[in-house]
Amino acid sequence: MSTPDPQLPPAATQTASTARVFRSPFAIATGALSLTVVLGFGTSAVVSTGSGTPWKALAGMLLVVPLLFAFTLRPAVFADEHRLRVRNPFRTITLPWAAVSGLRAGHSNEVFDQIGTKYQLWAIPVSVRGVRQAGYEQMRMVESSLVPGGPPLNRRGQFDGGRPDRPTGETKRLRPRSESAIEGLRALQEAGATTEQGQGPVEARWAYEIITPAVAGLVLLLAQFAMS
Repeated sequence: MSTPDPQLPPAATQTASTARVFRSPFAIATGALSLTVVLGFGTSAVVSTGSGTPWKALAGMLLVVPLLFAFTLRPAVFADEHRLRVRNPFRTITLPWAAVSGLRAGHSNEVFDQIGTKYQLWAIPVSVRGVRQAGYEQMRMVESSLVPGGPPLNRRGQFDGGRPDRPTGETKRLRPRSESAIEGLRALQEAGATTEQGQGPVEARWAYEIITPAVAGLVLLLAQFAMS
């Protein structure tokens, strides 16, 4: 009787090994600090005895806390071998890889579906400094290649929107982190677009758990100011 090959992991393990999560550490740290400050000052204002102050503080927290969470802690990008799930401040978009027509890294990171709709990848921030520094380094490489005996120049742009050649160690060093993340997503998209599980329509869902309390806080805050 044959026994299963122990070197072959189960399907669940294979799927988990290809799953990737992208989040911004800077946004998470900023959001945690901001929420701590807002909740601290808001709680202090709630327990104060000023006329109307507790209700205004509660309304303000009901408005500000969901928005802070939405723009700092909530954004994330989840990618596996079948689909891309983009969790932006107010929406969650699920794109099977076959529905993705392209990904672009530049002054903002974006994914496009087959009809041309653009979705921004909030969780993969763009470092303007990194892009500028990589551009300067690329210019230095061009100048060096013009010097007799200098290193040859790879004529294919490292920031083009197509499918670049396999990067060398030098281009990996010069490439901004956002470009490296987008290139990893492109590799997953190319592999997953032809699979059966990678087919399907784009699904978008509004984050009502963020929108509803924020709108309620705004209405309550305006009502408090109108009555004062």
